[in-house]
Order: sequence, then structure tokens, then C-alpha cells
Amino acid sequence: MTELTQIEVQRDDLTKTRLVRRPLPDLAAGQVLARVDTFALTANNVTYGVSGDMLGYWHAYPAQLPWGIIPVWGFATVTASRHDEIEVGERIWGFLPMASHVVLEPGEVSRRGFKDAAAHREPLADVYNRLQRTREDPPELAGLDAERSALVPLFTTSFIVDDFLADNAWFGARQLVILSASSKTGWGLASFAHHREGHPVHVVGVTSAANTGFVQGLGVCDQVIAYGEIETLDASIPTVLVDMAGSAEARSRTHHHFGANLTYSCVVGATHWTERGPRGDLPGATPTFFFAPGQIAKRDAELGSGVIRQRAQAEALRIARETAHLRTTEQVTGPDACLGAFAEMVAGRVAPERLLMLSLSATAA
Repeated sequence: MTELTQIEVQRDDLTKTRLVRRPLPDLAAGQVLARVDTFALTANNVTYGVSGDMLGYWHAYPAQLPWGIIPVWGFATVTASRHDEIEVGERIWGFLPMASHVVLEPGEVSRRGFKDAAAHREPLADVYNRLQRTREDPPELAGLDAERSALVPLFTTSFIVDDFLADNAWFGARQLVILSASSKTGWGLASFAHHREGHPVHVVGVTSAANTGFVQGLGVCDQVIAYGEIETLDASIPTVLVDMAGSAEARSRTHHHFGANLTYSCVVGATHWTERGPRGDLPGATPTFFFAPGQIAKRDAELGSGVIRQRAQAEALRIARETAHLRTTEQVTGPDACLGAFAEMVAGRVAPERLLMLSLSATAA
């Protein structure tokens, strides 16, 4: 491929997309060019688009307004290098663009990885700017490329949310309600909370009626209900709400149902992005947007740099292996097919058991 192809989305309307093609760029000293071989597409990428302004995701790979490039997790191979420590042919993993190629500016290079030191990435949390070199991958990562891109980042977020809630003694709650429990981050959180010693909270997974069977099959929720059944829950139980859906309507109903017994409420995802609305004044705890890097920074200070992320990755891989029988991996190749897959994801038509791996090349690397 002699040109760069990338998918751009309209920032204020994720249903509008376009393909942009241009010649491969010349490299400045210290830069590398990498071919994006394959990347995962999940509902989390929709969240990146929805919260792109608030959390800075549009800074990862800038585009001309009103367009933006949604970042994804995936693998790339260095095809040209003007950096003394990064060789052509090296394979890397990390936060990449929905594109065929990417220019990176490696800084703070070590055996395990490097930071993309491009100036436009400064507003991003450090965790998103670190790319991993794969040549010394531990044996437990062998054969898990799809899981590493599609599941590990999401289950890592689940682990950090669970750690945050436990670190705060579950805000005095005895029940955890997860909206969009069929989302990968949702079922990861349910698993971590369910398996905590002493089972400190009753885990309730809320999902669409069509996905209740899938969530029940995960075996990590004490109770599974559809969105229409929120008001059947016991409102007298002190409850924490973790919203992976981003639906203003479902969140409002939950707040009004539990009232003052809703001791903490946070928004992690936006799988139901079209149902967003103003947060407004709601009974119970004020909804906040959960920012995982904040808890990671706290644990880095307490436990040592990188310790919490290593634990999270190990646990994420464990869940990925344990749930392998519950999902199918689909390879999507070529620009048009990738556009179609993104439209499906934005429309919420991708079943939770489907794991999508994309490549803008005509054939996946």
C-alpha cells in the first residue's frame, strides 16, 4: 500500500464518516512510520467518540474540523524509521488510529516500549501515549492478539473501576447496579466484583431484553434484569450505579428509583450514545464521569509505577481465556467493510458475543 487511508467521523454526529486517502508522509528525524495491521472495534470506541472533547481523545490523531479520528487498540509494524532505537520490521501494540498507517515520534524508549512524544498528544493521559514493543511479550500473550486488542483494554478499565469502588468501601453500598452489563467493560466489572472475597455487593446486571440470556450465561451477576425492570429492584438497599450505557433515560430512572439510597453514581461508557441528554438534578449521588487514569495514578503512587496495570492486565487475560467459549472473532478487511462495521457498532447492532478485528488493508496482515 503506497498511500495512507484513514476513517474520519464527524465529531458531533458519529453516523457521518468518510475515507481520506493521501500519499504516505515523509518522516522527520526521530519519527517512524508504522503500518496498522489490525485493530479491535468495540462499543468502547463509540465512547471515545462521544467523550472525545471532554477527555481529549481527539488529540491522539488530529483531523481537520469538524472531522476526527477515533483511536483504537491494535497492532502495527514499523515500515520506515528515522529513529536510532526503533528498527524497520518491529511490531508494536497500543493506541492507534483507524487508519492504514501512522507516524509516531518515539520518546522514553525502553526494551518494553516507548511514549509517542508528538506535541499534539500532550493533553492525553500517559497510559494512552505508551506503545508496547512485542518482541519480548510474555508467553501468556501468545495467540491472544484479538483478545489483547478487543478485551484487555476494556477489562483493564473494569479492573480499575472495581479497584476504585473497593478502595472507597463501595461508598457504603450493598448492591452494585451495572447498566449495559452485556458490554465488555460491564461484564468485566461484574466478574471482578462477583469474585471479590466476601462477596461485598450484590451484583445486578441491567441489559436489553435481547441480551439477558447472554449476561446470565456469563455467571457473574447475582441478578440480571432488562431495562424495563429497573423499578422492580429493592429501592431500600444502598446501591452504587455504574453506567456503561450512557443513556440519560435509564440513568434518570435508576436515580429516581433509589433516591437517597443511591450512594455513588458514575458514567464509564456510552454504548447507548444516541440516548444521551443533560444530567440535570437527580436524586441521590451526583453522577460523575469515571476517569481510570486518575485511579491508576493513585495506585502508582501507593504501589509503585505500573503495578496496578500489570495486575489489571493479568486479570483481564484471565477473564478473556475463561470467556473464550462465549464469543466469536470476525476479521473485517478493506476500507468499505471497515466503514460498514463502524456503522454497525454506532447503531448498536453488534451482538455482545461478536469480537470484531479490522484492517484497512485489502487482506489482514
